[in-house]
Amino acid sequence: MAFIFLFVFFMYIFPIFFLAVPVVRTTPIVATVLLVIGVILWLVQTYMISKFITGPKKQAKQHKKVQQNGKAVQAEIIAWEHDGLIEGDPSKKILLTFTNLAGSQVKTYLHLVDTKEHEKRFEPGKEITIKLNQKGFEPPFTVGKGEYATSPRPWIWLWLIFNILYMIGFFLASYYFQSDGYGWRFLNPFSSWLWAPVFGIFIINFLLKTLGSQDIISKFYQLTSVRSDKDFGELLLYGKTTQGEIINYSQTGTYINEQPQVRFDVHFLNDRGDLISKKFKQIIPLTDLHQLKKGEAEVIYLPRDTDIFMVKPSQSE
Repeated sequence: MAFIFLFVFFMYIFPIFFLAVPVVRTTPIVATVLLVIGVILWLVQTYMISKFITGPKKQAKQHKKVQQNGKAVQAEIIAWEHDGLIEGDPSKKILLTFTNLAGSQVKTYLHLVDTKEHEKRFEPGKEITIKLNQKGFEPPFTVGKGEYATSPRPWIWLWLIFNILYMIGFFLASYYFQSDGYGWRFLNPFSSWLWAPVFGIFIINFLLKTLGSQDIISKFYQLTSVRSDKDFGELLLYGKTTQGEIINYSQTGTYINEQPQVRFDVHFLNDRGDLISKKFKQIIPLTDLHQLKKGEAEVIYLPRDTDIFMVKPSQSE
């Protein structure tokens, strides 16, 4: 709730306070240019909001395409855990292992809704058919059978409509309180109507990365290099797995949202037998700090670029 309040406050409430700030007037030409820039910024923000609607639909189409054209392989179920309920049916987080397109045995989590739980289809040791994406990386794979459904998001439509009305209403309010008979010459580079969508674009971009593109596939490997999130699909499809070692780790003293940043030193062998040494930093939840330790680890890396890798300490799964 606190996050939602901050999000709403900085996007829609905080800019209103600046209506009381004295205005620096600009020339008609500058004001008109700023008006056009402002409209463009607000439209960009509105377009980004619409991605919360179009994104899941696009993902569904991509999954169906891979389901039709992907390479079928058998994936073994290692473990599963309950992940809540969706429309009365249990949602499950399933740990799979399968041979990827590079011939390596990789692990990942698959989230699905079990509509026939009585059949016990997803017990450890059983296999399911998955389809690997041979023409891209998004998604890296999908289930061989089953429906990829997207949940309706009516609140996004309300947000979209509100954002458009707010854009117009905020401009009219600014015009009413700040124009003083000079038209829209109240617009200047510091006008809250101009920088409000800039704040919004940054906030929505963050939300899209964390919420908007949630897929049914999630990472098994806990520790990740900076670029592995972006290239996760390629890493899962073409990555090589190997044994590695966490040589050292230590907190950097930096905290993000009260969560500590940790620096890791990792060694692993590539497919040519060369010893690769990597250092990287990652934010670790306070609740997970006690799980960190030096020693053996599972590593998956991309042969074309060993800076793209993920690590899982060997002590637990």
